Amino acid sequence: MHGNVSILLAEDNNVVRRSMSEFLLKLGYFVVEATTGAEALRLFREIRPHLIITDLRMPELDGIQFLKIVKEESELTPFIIVSGQGTMQDVIEGLRMGAWDYLPKPIHPLELLKHSVERALERAQLLRESRDHQGYLEKAIEQRTADLLVQNRMLEREIRQRQAQEELVQEARNEWERTVNALPDMIAIVDLEHRVIRLNTAMQERLGRPLAEIIGQDCLMCRDAFPCLHAELIEDRKPRTIEIFDRDCDANYSLHVIPYYAADGELIGSVHVFHDMSEQKKSMKEKEILHAQLLQAHKLESVGQLASGIAHEINTPTQFVSSNVGFLDEAFADVQKIVATLVNADEQQILSGEVLKQALETADWPYLEKEIPMAIEQSREGLSRVAHLVRAMKEFSHPGGKEAEVVDINHLIEMTVTVARNEWKYSSEVQLELSPDLPGVFCLADQIGQVFLNLLVNAAHTITEKLGRTPEGGKGIITIKTEVDGPSVLIHFSDTGCGIPDFARAKIFDPFFTTKAVGSGTGQGLAIAYDVVTSKHNGSLTFTTAVGEGTTFTIRLPIKKSVS
Repeated sequence: MHGNVSILLAEDNNVVRRSMSEFLLKLGYFVVEATTGAEALRLFREIRPHLIITDLRMPELDGIQFLKIVKEESELTPFIIVSGQGTMQDVIEGLRMGAWDYLPKPIHPLELLKHSVERALERAQLLRESRDHQGYLEKAIEQRTADLLVQNRMLEREIRQRQAQEELVQEARNEWERTVNALPDMIAIVDLEHRVIRLNTAMQERLGRPLAEIIGQDCLMCRDAFPCLHAELIEDRKPRTIEIFDRDCDANYSLHVIPYYAADGELIGSVHVFHDMSEQKKSMKEKEILHAQLLQAHKLESVGQLASGIAHEINTPTQFVSSNVGFLDEAFADVQKIVATLVNADEQQILSGEVLKQALETADWPYLEKEIPMAIEQSREGLSRVAHLVRAMKEFSHPGGKEAEVVDINHLIEMTVTVARNEWKYSSEVQLELSPDLPGVFCLADQIGQVFLNLLVNAAHTITEKLGRTPEGGKGIITIKTEVDGPSVLIHFSDTGCGIPDFARAKIFDPFFTTKAVGSGTGQGLAIAYDVVTSKHNGSLTFTTAVGEGTTFTIRLPIKKSVS
C-alpha cells in the first residue's frame, strides 16, 4: 500500500529495530535499516528517504547530531526520534532542532508508531504541496500581472497611433486567462476604487454571472461576515489572510489578499486568491470525532476497571437485605401462629387475656416487636445504597452530549466518589469540602467526570503505595474541595500519599509517562485530564507536591461558556 514510500530506520538494538521494521513492512512501507549513526547518515545521503526514524542514543554518531545534519541538508525530511534512555531534555532539544515527533521505547502499542508515521508523512506532503502551490501561484500571478500591466499601460497610451498592436493586447489577455484559468483557486484583481478588473474562470463560475456584468463593477467579494482586507491592504500595503465560511455553497475558504503593483512600483490594487479548505476542515472534524471516541473508550475502560469493586459494593447491602428478608419470613410465620391461636380461642369462646399472653410468649413477641422494624429499616437502607450506586454508575458511564451544558460540579464529584468507592475505601477516607454556593459551570460533563475519576483514583493509589492496601496505623486522607475564584471555579484534589518525585514533575502530564510498576498503569490518565481541562475547556491543571507528604492537584474551570 505504501511501497513507494521509503523509511530509514536507525536503531542499534536489534530486537527493537526488527520489531519496528517488520511492523512497517507489514504496513507496506519500504524500510532501510541502519545500526549506527554513521551508517544512517550514509544511507540518508544515498537514498534520500521519505521519512527518518532514529534512536537518540546511537554509536559513532548520536541521534541529535544526525538530526542536525539532516535538517541542514534536507529541511523538509520528516524526522521522528525514539528513545528509552535519553532524558526529556534530550527529547526537547531534538524537537527544538526540528524533529517532528517523539516516541518513547518500548513503543506499545505499535499502532502509535503507525499513527506517528502517517501523521509525519501527511504533514510532509501538505508542506510540499503548500510550498509548491504557493510559490507557483505567487510567481505566476506576480509575473503575469506585472507583465500585463506594463503592456496594457503602454498600449493605452499608444493605441490611437498603433492600432496594429491590438492583437498583442488580446494575446496578452488570452495568455493571462489561460494561465490563471487553469488554476483551481478563485482569483480576482481589484483596483484602488474597489472595481473588479480581472478574474479567472473559477471565480466567474462561483459568482455565476457573465464577465460583462462583473468587469469594471464594484467588488462583490466583501461580505458583512468578514472585514474588507482590500481596504486594509491599501492602507499599509501588507498581504493579509483570513479564513471564511461561505454559507451559500457550504464551503470553507482561506482568502489571501496580495498587493498588486505596476512595473514602476506604484500600488494599483490587490490580488484576491480564494483557496477551498473544505476537505481540510472535514479532516479536522473527523479527527475531533475520533478524539471524542478515544475519550469515551478511556471512560469505558475506567468503568471496566471499577466493575469488580462496584459489584462488591452492591453485593454487601444485597446480602444483609437477603438475610433480613429471611428473618421477616420466619417472623411472619410466628405472627401467623399468634393470630391462629387467638382465632381458635375465639371460636371456642375461651379467648382471654391469659390466652393472649400465652400466645405472645410462645412466639417471643417482645423480640419480634423489636427486631422486625429494625430489619425493615436496614433493608430500606441497603436497597437505597444499591439504588444510589446504580444511579451514579449509570450517570457516570453515560456517553454524554456532544455539546457543553451547565453542570453541577459538586454533584459530579459526589457521583464520582460513589462510583470509585471500592478504589479508596480500604486505604483512605474521603473528605468533601464542597462550596454550597458553587454556581453551575458550562462544560462537557462526561469529560470533566473522567478527569475527576482519574485524579481520585491516582490519589487512592498513591496512598495505597505509601500505607498499603489495609493500613494498620490509620488510613490516608483524600480531600476534595470546591470554591469560586472570580470568573472561575477551583476544584482541589489533595492526598496524603507519597508525593511526586523531582525527576517526574516535568513529565507528569506527558502521554504514556507513569511512575507505577509495569502493568499497573498506562500513563494516560493525567495526560487525558490535562488535555480535557486545558484544550477542551480553556482551563488549567496544576499541582503542588511534597515527597512523603502528599500532592494537591488544582483544576481551574471558567464558569461561563469557553469550551473549545
